[in-house]
Amino acid sequence: MANSGKHKILRIILIVIESIGMLSFLCTFPVFNSGNIAGLAVMTFLLLMTVFWNRMKGFRGTKTGKAVTFFVFAFLILGFAFAGFLSFNMARTCFARPEKPNMVVVLGCQLWGEEPSPMLKKRLDKAYDLLVKYPDVPVVVTGGQGDDEVISEGEGMKRYLMKRGISEDRIIVEDQSTSTYENIKNAFSITDSMGLSRDITIATSEYHVYRASLIAKKEGAGTVTSAPSYTDINLLPAYWVREWLGISHFLVFGE
Repeated sequence: MANSGKHKILRIILIVIESIGMLSFLCTFPVFNSGNIAGLAVMTFLLLMTVFWNRMKGFRGTKTGKAVTFFVFAFLILGFAFAGFLSFNMARTCFARPEKPNMVVVLGCQLWGEEPSPMLKKRLDKAYDLLVKYPDVPVVVTGGQGDDEVISEGEGMKRYLMKRGISEDRIIVEDQSTSTYENIKNAFSITDSMGLSRDITIATSEYHVYRASLIAKKEGAGTVTSAPSYTDINLLPAYWVREWLGISHFLVFGE
């Protein structure tokens, strides 16, 4: 009886945690990406497994059931361990701040019309703070033109910084890229032709810094530091989980 009571309390705790997890991903809509889809799917699976655990007792007692249970738990344990490892590195990389930046690289994000989206403004504002503090530092703004954008992200970012008083001759525009990998690769192609150093400070969202740093180092960057901006808390779960998928893709395919 005592064990039964403990198991019931444990199930209630798990149901509450899993329900909160589902709610956290539901609250990220209308943002719709692989992060909230994956997060919602996993939380729904865990919740259903917890709710129907006792009803699956007969199946779990069979050889097939034991094998399925083992593989499910092994997959979950390894998955959560890997996610924890990635999250640790994503957080740790945000603290790699420059003493004095050599060159700031702002990674692209969506434009709304000709104006930066709120997330992109946050990245640009972080870069702006450094550019004001260090008036001799150049900045590379990166990003091509999406199907739903009227100008390239790079051009929109340049206009935003110029409106805030940054001189045009300090702004280098990369406007052909369609991904983080291309942002950095194309930026280096331009700055190499100008004879600039490969020591860079990446201005991007906090969840994005680690993958961007990995890509930059793969592309031959020297010292890589960060100027992270911070995502609205209600949107962070979707982008954080999506970044796990992005880092995994990079580790497998190298881009």
